[in-house]
Amino acid sequence: MSPESTRACSEVSFESGEPLAGTASDAPLFAAFSWPKALWHHDDVALSEGLPAEIRDLAGAAKRSGRKLQLRLFQRTGRQANDPVELICADFQRARTARIPELPIERCAAAISEFIAGGGAGTPLERPLLLVCTDGKHDLCCGKLGRSIVSALRADPQLEVAEVSHLGGHRLAANCLALASGELYGRVAAADAPALAESVRHGRVYLPRYRGRTGLDELAQVAEAAALARFPNATQVRPGAPRTDGDARIVAVELRDGDVARRLAVRCVARVFEVFASCGDLAPEPRARWIAQSGEEEKI
Repeated sequence: MSPESTRACSEVSFESGEPLAGTASDAPLFAAFSWPKALWHHDDVALSEGLPAEIRDLAGAAKRSGRKLQLRLFQRTGRQANDPVELICADFQRARTARIPELPIERCAAAISEFIAGGGAGTPLERPLLLVCTDGKHDLCCGKLGRSIVSALRADPQLEVAEVSHLGGHRLAANCLALASGELYGRVAAADAPALAESVRHGRVYLPRYRGRTGLDELAQVAEAAALARFPNATQVRPGAPRTDGDARIVAVELRDGDVARRLAVRCVARVFEVFASCGDLAPEPRARWIAQSGEEEKI
C-alpha cells in the first residue's frame, strides 16, 4: 500500500485546491425517510435492510420521467425498524416541500411517487432542517467529520438537525444539506456551526462552505456562487444558460442587489485537480472541474 492510499480523501482534496462551488447534486427531486442507521446499506440506500422492494424502483422511475431523484435515509433517535417512518420530500425546481411525520414503510414509495407527480399528503417544512452526512459505512471521512459537527449544530434550538446517509462528495466532508433551500455545504467544521446556523435561519447562503444549490447543473452552481461572492446580499439569483467562448463558458447571472437589478457575466474555465474519490483509493485521479475565472457586470 502506498503512503498516498493511507491519507484521507478529504485531506487530499483540500490540499489539491479543489473548490467547493459546483459540487452539489443536479437532481431537482429529493426524498428522505427515517430508518435505523444500523440498517443502512453502505452504497445504495434502496438496498438497506428491511426496505420494501418498491423503494428500489423510485430513482429509475423519476429518471425515466426526465427528472432525477436523490433518495436518502436519516436517523431519528429512538425509532425502530417496525415503527412508522417520517418522510421528507423536496422539489427544488418548484420550491415545494412536504413532511409526513408518520407513515407505514409499505406506503413510503407510493407517497414519494405522489409528491413527484405534484400531489400527495404532508405539510411544508415549517423551519430549517439541516441533514448532516455521518455515513461512515460509505466513507470514513463522512463518519468521522460528520459526527463532529452534529452536536455543534444541535446547539441552535431554532434548527432541526438529523444524521443522513451519503450526500455525495465524501472527499468534501463534512457535508450538510439545508432544507427547504437545497443549499449544500462542505468542509464544515464545528467552528462553522454558529455562522452556518445563523445563515440558514435567516435564509442566507453561508459562502465560506458553499458547495452549490441542489438542482442546478455545475456551471450554474459555480456562476451563482461567484455572483454571491460579488454581491453577498443578493436575492433572486438566477443563472442563465451558458454560452461558449473558446474553451470557456460564460454564464449570465441575473439578481437583485437591494433595489437594483443587476446582471453579472461569469466566465468559467475548466481546471483539473488530483483527488481521491474515496478513502482507501490506491492513487489520486484527475477530476475536471469548472471554476469562476472572472465576472463582468453587464447592462440590463
